[in-house]
Amino acid sequence: MNIKINKLLLLYFTIALGMLSCDSEKIVYFEDVIGENAANLEFTQTIPMGPNSWVVDNISQDNVLISEEGIHNWTSTADVIRTYVRTGAGDLNIGLNIKTSEGGSKFKVTVNGLSKELIITTEEYVDYGIGVFPVESGYNAIEIEALDKSGTFVGDINSLLLGGPAVGDGVTYNTVENFYFGRRGPSVNIGYKTPTGKDVQYFYNELTVAEGEDVLGSYFMANGHAQGYFGLQVNSNSERRILFSVWSAYNTDDPNQIPDDYRVTELGSGEGVTVQDFGNEGSGLQSFKNIGWQTGVTYKFILKGEPADVEGSTDYTGYFYDPAVGEWEMIASLRRPQTSTYLTGIHSFLENFNPTTGNITRQGNYGNQWVYTTDGTWNEVTEATFGVDATAANGDRMDFYGGNEGSSFILKNCGFFNDFTSAGATLTRDTGTQPSVDLDALPQVIVLGPATELDRTGWTVVDYSTQEDQGGEGDTGRAADVLDGDLNTYWHSCWAGCSPTPPHHITIDMGTENLVDGVRFYQRQSTARSVESLELQISTDNVNWTSMGDYVLTKTAEAQEVDFDAPQTFRYLKFIAKSGHDGSDNAAMAEIIPFTRD
Repeated sequence: MNIKINKLLLLYFTIALGMLSCDSEKIVYFEDVIGENAANLEFTQTIPMGPNSWVVDNISQDNVLISEEGIHNWTSTADVIRTYVRTGAGDLNIGLNIKTSEGGSKFKVTVNGLSKELIITTEEYVDYGIGVFPVESGYNAIEIEALDKSGTFVGDINSLLLGGPAVGDGVTYNTVENFYFGRRGPSVNIGYKTPTGKDVQYFYNELTVAEGEDVLGSYFMANGHAQGYFGLQVNSNSERRILFSVWSAYNTDDPNQIPDDYRVTELGSGEGVTVQDFGNEGSGLQSFKNIGWQTGVTYKFILKGEPADVEGSTDYTGYFYDPAVGEWEMIASLRRPQTSTYLTGIHSFLENFNPTTGNITRQGNYGNQWVYTTDGTWNEVTEATFGVDATAANGDRMDFYGGNEGSSFILKNCGFFNDFTSAGATLTRDTGTQPSVDLDALPQVIVLGPATELDRTGWTVVDYSTQEDQGGEGDTGRAADVLDGDLNTYWHSCWAGCSPTPPHHITIDMGTENLVDGVRFYQRQSTARSVESLELQISTDNVNWTSMGDYVLTKTAEAQEVDFDAPQTFRYLKFIAKSGHDGSDNAAMAEIIPFTRD
């Protein structure tokens, strides 16, 4: 498409310039514009602003100003817009499809250190020529700064207009159709060449993120396989997770749609690890923990994958070594049905999951890869194939790189750098050092059998510290309601005319001694006054008590189970609520149900 500057618009610009300019030494005057043939600027490329722009150094404003439609809601002159395009070398004609509020705005446009200042006054969208800028081949940043405004907003910009010799061979830019993933930036991966004819049971990898490369939204995935992934994330300024996930064998983005016989289940997890369903990009079960990992530290990963003792299932276990801890920790062990295999498709990747930081480069060093095969040998992996995602493969972004440095592979993406690696390239690294780890000494998962609830007929509450029996909870609120089998009734600490403080307790008499493996809890179904921390004590005589330890419950209406370290025989169970999720002195509980396991 050829677009030429409207000469009448330039005249309007000249008049407005004379009226509004207060800094004549820096303004590009009408004569200067004519001198560089701005009146005859031709534009052959129309680039959508939204998918290719970011607010400079202000993530919170990025989602406010930038959308698929372009730059809108721009009200503050403190916000600077930076737009990226990849061109050839030569003169680059630059223009904007823009409108301003009444009275116009004064802009400064900078490309490669050359700046032009001008006042634009138009209350309707027009194609407005900025000028001609010499550029080098590769990515060029076009920075638009608002120096002043007369109306309520700075300007609305739909498109960047380009022309001239620099775009004679075309332009690389992100499309509106790929707005979300394009602004996230290209994901890069390396697929490792493992020994042929052998079954891989363990995959060992080391990961180091250098200072300044831990950009918000980064996922440095170290130990990936055909059914899941395991690595380090930058989730926020205060949270840095280790994440270990396994996809369901059922194809859906909604975990609620997964049939039971396709659902990934938890076999066990480490201390402080959260295990929950995930969706939106496939679905399955994920486990994570905020470990506050640091740049410049080399972390070690071991992934184990093998057919389970349940036919047609595979067990995946993730182990992590933090040098600050000094020992291998288990993150989780997850069982995937409809699968029976050892580890396949072993790979690493680097992605950005936050579109507001897709303009910032990040890099990870993945080193010293080894696999342990079922013949009982360690095999070093020094060769890999570089790969990219659809954003890169379709040519929307070209800022992706894979390489090697010593005994490490390098993955790098985002930030609009110019050196890129072709997809499919073979990468090799120097030899490293065989892992010094006793695989038999790694934390093991004890697979628990199904829980069978004890029959609570005839059980009684023989003691309690508090209950709501003044009508504050209607017909419920009594301590005995934790034994009635009705999830809609519940015990509640006294609050109508009284104010007891925690800890609160309830003592249950089972009538006779029973063998118990653990206790199942149901919070109040509205989850109001949910218990967070609790202690359980047991007794055979209601006089001498043994503590089974402290436990933590989540704020959910679903069943939650706590297991004793070993089966216990007793008659009396004391439930002690120490704190609640809402931070108040009150607490509630719907059901308390001891159980045995097969």
